[in-house]
Amino acid sequence: MKSCDLPLRSRACAQGSSCSGARRWLFGAALAFTLLESQAQTIDDVRVSSQGHDAVARVTFNASVRFLQQQPTGAATLYRITFDLVAADETLVNQTAEESKRVAATGPMPEFTLSYAPSRGRRVKEMTLQLRAPAAVVARQGPSSRAIDIVFTGRAESPSTGSSVRQPLPAPTSTAESTAIPAAFDKRYTVTLQSVPVTELGQLQPVPGRFERYEVFASNSVVGGVTMTEVNLGYFATVEEAEAVRKSALDRFPQATVLDLVQRRQEMLRSTAAAVAASSTAPPLPLAAPLPAPAASSALPAFESVAPSSVAIAPSPVGSVEVEKRAAELMARAREALTARRYEVAVTLLNQLLLLPPNTFSREGQELIGLAFERAGDVRRARVEYELYLKLFPQGEGSQRVSQRLASLEGGPAAPVAGTTVVAEPPASAATPTTTRGNRFTGNVAQYYYGGKARSQSLVNLAAGIDQSTLTKTTESAIVTSVDLGARYANADSETRAVVRGTGSLNLVASSHSTSLLNAAYIDYKRNESGIAVRVGRQSSISGGLLGLFDGVSATYPVATGWKVDVMGGVPANPLVSAPSERLLAAMIEADGVFDRWGGDLYVIDQTTEGIANRRAVGLETRYSDDLFSIYSLLDYDALFRKVNAVSLQGSLQAPAQTTITLLVDSRKAPSLQMTNALISSGATSLKQLLQMQTLDQVRAAAEATTAQAKQGLVSVSRPISAKWQAAMDLRYSAIGALPAVGNFEATPATGAQYGATLQLTGSNLYSTRDINNFNLSVLTSPFFKGVQLSYSNLTGLRDNDVTLEPSLRYYTQRDNQGVKLNRISPGMRMSYRFSRRMSLLGEGIVEHSTTDGPSNNDTTNSVFFYIGYRYELF
Repeated sequence: MKSCDLPLRSRACAQGSSCSGARRWLFGAALAFTLLESQAQTIDDVRVSSQGHDAVARVTFNASVRFLQQQPTGAATLYRITFDLVAADETLVNQTAEESKRVAATGPMPEFTLSYAPSRGRRVKEMTLQLRAPAAVVARQGPSSRAIDIVFTGRAESPSTGSSVRQPLPAPTSTAESTAIPAAFDKRYTVTLQSVPVTELGQLQPVPGRFERYEVFASNSVVGGVTMTEVNLGYFATVEEAEAVRKSALDRFPQATVLDLVQRRQEMLRSTAAAVAASSTAPPLPLAAPLPAPAASSALPAFESVAPSSVAIAPSPVGSVEVEKRAAELMARAREALTARRYEVAVTLLNQLLLLPPNTFSREGQELIGLAFERAGDVRRARVEYELYLKLFPQGEGSQRVSQRLASLEGGPAAPVAGTTVVAEPPASAATPTTTRGNRFTGNVAQYYYGGKARSQSLVNLAAGIDQSTLTKTTESAIVTSVDLGARYANADSETRAVVRGTGSLNLVASSHSTSLLNAAYIDYKRNESGIAVRVGRQSSISGGLLGLFDGVSATYPVATGWKVDVMGGVPANPLVSAPSERLLAAMIEADGVFDRWGGDLYVIDQTTEGIANRRAVGLETRYSDDLFSIYSLLDYDALFRKVNAVSLQGSLQAPAQTTITLLVDSRKAPSLQMTNALISSGATSLKQLLQMQTLDQVRAAAEATTAQAKQGLVSVSRPISAKWQAAMDLRYSAIGALPAVGNFEATPATGAQYGATLQLTGSNLYSTRDINNFNLSVLTSPFFKGVQLSYSNLTGLRDNDVTLEPSLRYYTQRDNQGVKLNRISPGMRMSYRFSRRMSLLGEGIVEHSTTDGPSNNDTTNSVFFYIGYRYELF
């Protein structure tokens, strides 16, 4: 819950500032980050897919997260999603710059914007989801510790009409992931898992998680006069590949068969052709721009003759009302994609259309899929599609057009034919990025001015207790600029992606300095068929493994079905302590789908500085995920120190009545064990220099002395109690070991066991159609103090969410065992205004009034913090 975070002791508190009674625990000793150095980005990427009848937006993070709850639980246009930062770099914990990801509409799924406004110093974070139209949304933990899924209920393509049930995922976030684009004939085989009448779709079984790496789609056929819906896995280049997957699915789907898509499409089109021949008029082809005249045609390979299958497809010039409606929708979207030069999308939509039972759009769809391939530059596929069209529809106006198109593939432009039209292409413009051949561009730039008093900070934080962050007396005046850019080029064989994300600050205070942080700058290349992938540049680790940010190369190589090997190498980009000639190497074996919905990996990490071992660890991750339950575990063992570096168990359950239950048990070294941690207190600049003055055992002991054992536990439950009200409760435990005096930092005693409880009541849409109201009561007890916090926060959307207002009010009181009493009240307001589809203005202001009363200390402090800025979506 948002108000429950661990108090940390800062050096300012120890020196008698206004927060001296707050017991702000400091348990890491290292380089201090100034406010503007802590500008990393928490959200890595957002990718959309379809699962069953639902569209799923998978949000991946640059840290381990644990989903807590969403508000509201019913259909709305404005949602708030809260989550814990379980384990993250301090740059993420203390982040201040906002983030935003805008995702375009995909089929029935509406366009949405996901915004993240970090609350600096607190592990519990919030994302805001904004939609233009109401939609039912369910948020849940994703399949890993670094993902949260946002499920748009019922927004996938409808399987009853033969459309795709699992779309390609745009812009994958790691080399371990791929986006298969269905190829018309290169990968012509699929596996039909099950088939049920369209009137009995409730009999469809969910597809096991071990098949998630394949595309899942549905198709229709008519068997004995009954329309059947088939659920298929694809796509495979050979019968042998498809057969291997079919055999692995027999335990769940004993009737699974291999389907030849080329054969199925021919059957559908032949039925359409037969219906057209029996009809007095052919289906109209409403196209819209002149065609080139024919040129000399080259010899083409004869299209294979396929015997009719056992599936009986009744010839009819017009399909059922349901089929016709679906076909019209697919055709309209395909034509829009062609006009927008999104040719890969057009091919996918037209493939879906051509797998429907015969309808009035089948003939036009066969023509346009050839046109889509032609405009995408894939001449071979275009030729095959045009050839098929002419074999099935040798007569008519469309045949003349296709003949001209086919002839022009080998020649130059020719004169247009009177009375013929095709889909028009818009003129290219410097202001409008093209997506020819699968290009896609995303990104935004934002600038903020920060002023007033900077928030207090610490080196390490842990999710527990009541938020006691306060404002300090440090005057701040700075301009912060953040950039998030992405580009993607994809074709049927491969995908290339480039990403640049970073933040820079210009300090306007003479005592401060300007900084910049490059969070990501890499090029990612992958082969769709083989799954081989390579990423070069500044990047996060492919999976887990406590590797962090590094500059280097990573590669993925599939070795068998469900198994792959990842290797990574380079230079650490965010070390706690800088040391000369740092290097890292890591290798990982990943298994997914070996057992139903189970996966995991085994990794080894070796980091050196000047050839001296700095960190050498072996780790194991396991994970399980289905639609209702997910669990993740991590064990990291350091061979140099012969100690467990981290062990974690996280679980999330979607129980009946929309109840969400979250569990976390975590114990880790903070910061992570590394030999270079010994440099913090030694004054040496390298391990080589330090080892000339101390023995290896002494260096190891000094490194361990800078590391505390941090433990935390969480049980959180949330559920709706009425249509507008939702209740939540969490119980937390934390304990942090003692630290001796290190460098400039004083010794810190162990915190002892700290216990916290939070009750939260959320009211949604109480006075409008877009408001969320949170009422919070938090209690914390420890061996040194007891604290209570009351808080209220509100999120209101106005003018279709173009304007959002977020007022808040917090009151905190605390009494420690030395008789010091602290009272603090903090009103605040955050606002955003979407000036246009691309431009947004944002700002926040916080005022804090605190009083401290004790036997020898009485103090009153008033502080102000604010920022204001803009964000511009470039594409």
